[in-house]
Amino acid sequence: MGMDVYGVNPQIKTEQPTRPETDDHASDEWSAYFEARREWEQDNPGTYFRNNVWYWRPLWDYVYALCDDVITEDDHKSGHHNDCHLIDADKCAVIAERIAKELLNGGVTKFKEDRQKYLDELPLVECHCCKGTGKGAHYSAGKPTCHVCEGTGEQEDGSTHYPFNEDNVREFHSFVKHCGGFEIG
Repeated sequence: MGMDVYGVNPQIKTEQPTRPETDDHASDEWSAYFEARREWEQDNPGTYFRNNVWYWRPLWDYVYALCDDVITEDDHKSGHHNDCHLIDADKCAVIAERIAKELLNGGVTKFKEDRQKYLDELPLVECHCCKGTGKGAHYSAGKPTCHVCEGTGEQEDGSTHYPFNEDNVREFHSFVKHCGGFEIG
């Protein structure tokens, strides 16, 4: 699952490419269009931001932690779903300003390090597949050990699978600085 984040009133510097009229999506016309579209999105960073759910959730949690006086609890909760929730231009201006400061003062790096330390210290949890028995279940039914926990009955907390990195924050900053508000859909 991915999160598609669309600028509401983005700053546009170049003309958007025209979609081909053919329905043959394997055609050279469509290949050229998709390449032109990628270039257009790079030239106009406020139009669209994408993340898979694994990268989006920690990023959105970071934005909320940084801007919890501007981002409401409802904004935060809805931001984790593809329900076209709107974050207006005024909120975006605050988000962009604060992320810019954090990128300059090392705050993003510190957040990443603190988050990683927290994740590293999380205790193991009961295996979701074998329910802590360590015995084969689901895909490994009938086998002596569970394929997920390899027989221990425990696994890493699911939070450890959601990465956070500074490059993603930089990309989001570029988007939010130029989007004029955005919808998460």
